[in-house]
Amino acid sequence: MLLVSRLSLVTLVAYSSPAYSFIIVVGNCETKKDFISCEMWHTGAWILFYNVLLVVINIYSCTKSKSSPSIARVLEEAKKELSHVSCKSTKVEHIMKLREKKSTDQLIVCLTKALQTSNDAFLWSLTGESFQLQGKTKTANVFFKEGIKRGGKLSKFIKKWHFIGPFVIGKAEVDGDPLEEWGGVQNVSTLRWDKKVFQYSELVPSGVVRWTELIQHSSTEPVNITPYVDWNELVMSLQSMGITEWQGWIMGDFYVNEEEALIGVQCLGVHTVYVDDVILTGDVYRRDQSKGPFVFTCNLKLIETKQAFQVLSPAFLPDLVNGKLFSRLISVPIMNLHGTHWLKVNKVSVSKESSPGSQFTVHLLMDEKAFMIAPGQVRPIKVALGYKNEKKQESNNKACNDEHIVLKISTNKGQDRTLALNLRCRKLSESFLFTFLDHDGSVQHAAAIAPLKSCLSGICSVLLTLHGTNSYKRMEKHKWVFGVEHLWLLAPTRHGAHNWEGPGELTAMAALRSLANITEDASWAGPQADANHVVIAGHSMGGHGAWQLGTHYPDSALALVSAAGWIKKEDYGDSNLFFRHDISTSHTPPEVKAILEACIAENDADKHVSNLHGVPVMIRVGAADRTVHPFFSRRMFRLLRQQKTNVTYSEIADKEHWWWDTHTTNDGGVMNDPVMRKFALSHALNTEKNDAKSSTTCKQTANGGDCSESDATEKYKLPKETKDRNLAGDGKFTLTVYNPVANTGLRGVCIMQQIIPFHQSTVDIHFRENAVVMTTKNVARLCLREPAVSPVIWNQRRVHIDDTSLTMDEFQGGDHNCPMSLCRQEQGSKWGPCQDIDFESETSRGSSSNHSHVTDALRQFAVYIGNLFFLTSDAWAPIVRDHDLDKKTAEQFNLILLGSPEENSWVERYHEKVPVKYQEKSLVLGDCVFSSPRTGAMFLSPHATSRLALIISGNSIEGIRDAVHLATPTIPPMTRSPFSNMVPDYVITGPSFRAQGPGGYLCAGFWGNRWEYQKVISSCVC
Repeated sequence: MLLVSRLSLVTLVAYSSPAYSFIIVVGNCETKKDFISCEMWHTGAWILFYNVLLVVINIYSCTKSKSSPSIARVLEEAKKELSHVSCKSTKVEHIMKLREKKSTDQLIVCLTKALQTSNDAFLWSLTGESFQLQGKTKTANVFFKEGIKRGGKLSKFIKKWHFIGPFVIGKAEVDGDPLEEWGGVQNVSTLRWDKKVFQYSELVPSGVVRWTELIQHSSTEPVNITPYVDWNELVMSLQSMGITEWQGWIMGDFYVNEEEALIGVQCLGVHTVYVDDVILTGDVYRRDQSKGPFVFTCNLKLIETKQAFQVLSPAFLPDLVNGKLFSRLISVPIMNLHGTHWLKVNKVSVSKESSPGSQFTVHLLMDEKAFMIAPGQVRPIKVALGYKNEKKQESNNKACNDEHIVLKISTNKGQDRTLALNLRCRKLSESFLFTFLDHDGSVQHAAAIAPLKSCLSGICSVLLTLHGTNSYKRMEKHKWVFGVEHLWLLAPTRHGAHNWEGPGELTAMAALRSLANITEDASWAGPQADANHVVIAGHSMGGHGAWQLGTHYPDSALALVSAAGWIKKEDYGDSNLFFRHDISTSHTPPEVKAILEACIAENDADKHVSNLHGVPVMIRVGAADRTVHPFFSRRMFRLLRQQKTNVTYSEIADKEHWWWDTHTTNDGGVMNDPVMRKFALSHALNTEKNDAKSSTTCKQTANGGDCSESDATEKYKLPKETKDRNLAGDGKFTLTVYNPVANTGLRGVCIMQQIIPFHQSTVDIHFRENAVVMTTKNVARLCLREPAVSPVIWNQRRVHIDDTSLTMDEFQGGDHNCPMSLCRQEQGSKWGPCQDIDFESETSRGSSSNHSHVTDALRQFAVYIGNLFFLTSDAWAPIVRDHDLDKKTAEQFNLILLGSPEENSWVERYHEKVPVKYQEKSLVLGDCVFSSPRTGAMFLSPHATSRLALIISGNSIEGIRDAVHLATPTIPPMTRSPFSNMVPDYVITGPSFRAQGPGGYLCAGFWGNRWEYQKVISSCVC
C-alpha cells in the first residue's frame, strides 16, 4: 500500500526480470508527505509471459459536468497572467514534454488552452499539479476538485503506456540495466515522448530500440507488447533458448486527486514496481503463461481508510487425522493496508465452530507478540490450535468428520476481522497434510502416509520423497491408496524455486524431524517415524533434491533414488545459465565470477559424489526424456561406478520425463511401480531386522532414556549378518565438502571448519581392523560422531589423522552435537582436542537517524525485502524499528539490519565485529577505502552466541538502495528466496553496479574462520 500525497500525476513504471528465523531492523521512521510516481521493471520472453502488471482499481467517479464559473474565471486569470508565454501545441505529447522539462509557465498556458475544449480528467488534474508546483495551492485545489468531478479521485486506468526494450538479461538474481549508463530510467523516461530518442540492444536488427506507445482503451483490456525481434533466428544462431528472456521498462501515468490517498498497487507477473523511488514487490509467480507476446493489464485501487488491515486465506491447513489434531500450527497472512500506521495483532480467538464438542482453542505463538506488521507489509502470523480439554480429546475416538471453525483476529487498528477455516479430516490409513515450524521460524507443511504395515520395533524408517517443479497436485475428492509397507511416506514442500537447495533442503529435513517428533509424542498416530533412517527419493527437481540430500546427509540414508534428476541447475537446459547472455558478462572479472561460483558449489551433485560411497543408489530415467536428458543420469552412473558404489541404473525404453504406467496399467509409474517399491522396502526391512536383533543389546531406562555408560559398547553392536557399510569398497571413503554448514559428514566424520573457507575440503577415510586412518586437505576442525546407519564404534578404534595418532580416551566433555572434536594445530599437521574460542562481547549502541526522508526510505526497503521473502518462500520476516528492539529479543533471532550507523543504532556494533568499517562517509576494508558517494555494502557479521546478522548498509541512501537490489528476483517464475543464491559473505557495490550488475562489485568475498579479511578468498586486494 502506498501513501500518496495529492499530486495530479503519478508515473507507473514496470521493471521485471528473470537456518534460523530472522527479523529485519530499520531506523526510526517519521512520516513525511512527498510526491510519488510509479515505475516497474519488465522482463519478458519469447516462450513465456514473464511480465504482467495488474494494479486493481476502485474509483470514485461522477458524471460529466459543465465547468463552474470559478473554473472559467481561474482559466481566464491564468491566461492573462501568462499572456507573454506562447503555446505551440495542445497535443498531449507536447504537454507531457513540457512537464518533463519542468517548463511550468508554458505548460500552464498549453493546459488552459487545451481545457477549453477537453473534458479529460487527466488534463484537469495535471493543471492542478502545475499550479501546486508554483505554490498556488488554492488555485490548484480548484482544478483537483474539477478533476474529481470529471474522472474521480483516481484514474480509471492508464490510457497510454510507453515501453522500451527488449534488452538481454542474465539468469541470476543480479544483472545490469542498460538504461543506467544513460542516467537510469528516471532520466531516460523524460524523453519517452520524443520518438527520435533511442537506446541500444543486441537483440534487434540495427542494434537500437525506441520508446513504443501502447494504448489501453478500457480497464479490462490487456495491453500487448510485441518486440520486433526474430527470436527463432537468435535461438538457432546462438544455440540457446536462454536468449529469449529479456528485460525492459514499461511506464504509464495516472492521476490522484485526494490528499494522502492510500493507493493499492497489485502487479501480476512483474517482479518489481517503483513508485517514484519507492520499491514494491510484484507477482513473481504468475503461471498462466504461454508462447506469444507479452501481455499485461493495469489498474489501481483506492483504499478506504477504515480498512486498517486485511486477513488473507492461508495457503495451506493441517488435516485432522482420525478426528484429532495431528499438527497444530496455522500460518495466517495479514496485510497492513495503512501507509503509516504499524499494525499489532493483539489476540486470536475461536468465535464459532461446527462441532461444539470439539471445543477448539487458538493462541498466538510467543514470538508473534513481540512484533508489529509494518505499513504496507504482508506478513503471516503464526497461531496454534488446541483443545480446552486435551486429555479428553486425546482419548476420544469420535468419527472422522471435517471441522469448520471461525477465528476472530483483533488488532490495535480498525475493527476485528474473522477468518473461516475448514479442517479436513483424514483417516490414518489415508494421506494427510501436517504443518510444522521450519528452520526459519515460518510455518510450512508436508504430506504423509503411515506405513501400510507396522514395524517390529515400533519405529519405522521414512521414505522421504521430493517433488519436481510445478508439482502442485493435490487429491481433493478421492482417497489416496498409495503407501509403503514398513515405511512412513513423507512428501515435504515449500513454495518457491528453491530446487531443494539451501532453504528447500532445510525445509525437507525440518519436515522429517517434525514427523519423528509428532509420532513420538502421539501414541495414537501409528508407529514412530525414525528421522535417522531414511530412504531418499525424488523426481526431476526432486531427483536433484535426492542427490542433494543424499550427498549432504549420507549417514542417515538407507538408500537413494533419483528419477530423471539433474546434477546442477546451471547445466539444466537454459534454466540457470551462468554468465552467458548477461549484461554483466562484459564487465565481470574472473575473480568475481570465481567468488560467485564458490557460493553455489555446495549444490553440485557430481562434485560430492564421493559422499555416496556405501549408500545403495537407484537411478532411473525415461530413454525418451527431453526435459532432463538421460545424459545427466548417465554421468552420475559413471561417477558412482568408478568409485565402486552399489548402483542400479534403469533407462526405461519409450518413456519420457514422467510416466504413470511402467509395465502395466496403474502399476505406480516412475516413482511407485513394483521396482521402486521393492528397492525402498528391501532397505527398510534390512534395517528393521537389524533394529529388532540389536534392540536387546542396549537396555533403556524405565522412562525411555539413553543407555547407561556400561552399555555404551553394546549400544552400537551390529548383528552378525548385517552388512557393515564401513567395509564398502575395502573400507575406503572420501568425504568432499565445499561448505561445512551444508554437510553432516560421512561415516561419522564431519568437517566443522576449513582452513580456506569455500574451497574444496576432503578427508580420505580408511577403515582397518580396530583403526581408522584419515588424510585431510583444507580441514581445520573435525567432529567424530556415530552415524545412524552402520555405526563406526569410535571408542573401540584408534584414529590416525595426518601425522597424529589418537585414542578416543583423550576426548572428554563433548556435547550431543559433537561428542569428539579434533582441531589442527596452528602450525604443521598435528591434531588434538579443540579448545573453545572466546568471541568479542557486545558493544554500546549508537543513535537513530532523525532524517525522516532517509528513515522512510529504509522502512520502504524493509517492507520490500519482507514482502519478497513472503512472496518467494512463505517466509516469516517481522520488521522492527531499531529503538523498539531490545537485546534480549534480538538474541533470539538472526537479524537483517538496514542502514548505516548514522541511521540505524544497531549497525555500528556489527561493523566492529568484521573488517568492513564505516568512516566519514566511506567504507573501509583493510587498506581499501571506498569513498564514492554511491557505495553500498552487504555483509555477514557474528551475532549473539551462534547467530548471524546480515547488514545492508552504505555511505548514502543511493548506496543502500543498490545493496537492497541484491535481493531483486530473477526471471519469473524461477524466483528464489532473497539472498539465497550467489551472495557471498560480503559485497561492496560501486556507482556502476546498477548498470553492470556483478561487474560493478568493488569487492566480494568470504570472511576467514575468525571473521577476518583474507586475500585468497576475496575478489579485491586490500
